[in-house]
Amino acid sequence: MTCLVQLATIAVMWRKLHVLSPGQSLVLASVSAALIALPITLQSVSRDEAAHFRFQLWPDTLNPFITFPVFFIGVLLVLLGYYHLGRLGFLLSVFAAFAVAWSIAVCAIFSFVGAGHYFGSIRLGAILYSTLVVAIYLLAARLHLRAAKSPSLHDAQLKLRLVP
Repeated sequence: MTCLVQLATIAVMWRKLHVLSPGQSLVLASVSAALIALPITLQSVSRDEAAHFRFQLWPDTLNPFITFPVFFIGVLLVLLGYYHLGRLGFLLSVFAAFAVAWSIAVCAIFSFVGAGHYFGSIRLGAILYSTLVVAIYLLAARLHLRAAKSPSLHDAQLKLRLVP
C-alpha cells in the first residue's frame, strides 16, 4: 500500500512542477538532439577509408558534416513531438522525422553533387547545404512555437490528459 501512496505523491508533484515554456523546450530539445546525434555521427564515420569505393563526385571528408544534420533534425522532431502530444506525438513525429531526414539527405545529394560538381565548388555546395539545414531547423522551430499556442493542440492535450 505504501508503494501506491508514493506513486500517487510522485504523480501529484509531477503535475505541480514547472512545465517548460516552448522556447525552453526548444533549447532543451536542441541540446538533447545534438547530444544524441553526435555519437551516432561519429560512429557512422568509417575508420577504413581505403576499403570504400571512391565516388569522385561525393566529398568523403564531409560525411560527418552531412550525416550530423540528418540525425540531429530527425531526433529534434521526435523530441518536439513528444513535448506536444506525449506518446502519441512521439509516434506521429517518428514518421515526420523520417521524411524530413530523407529530404535532408536528398538536399545533401543535390547540394554537393549538383553545385559541387556542375559549378566546380565544394564550398558552394557546403554553403547551400548549410543554408538548407538552417532553414529546415528554423521552420521546425517556428512550427513548434506556433503549435505551442494552438488552441486545437491544447484541446488535444486536455483530452489526452497531458495537462491539468
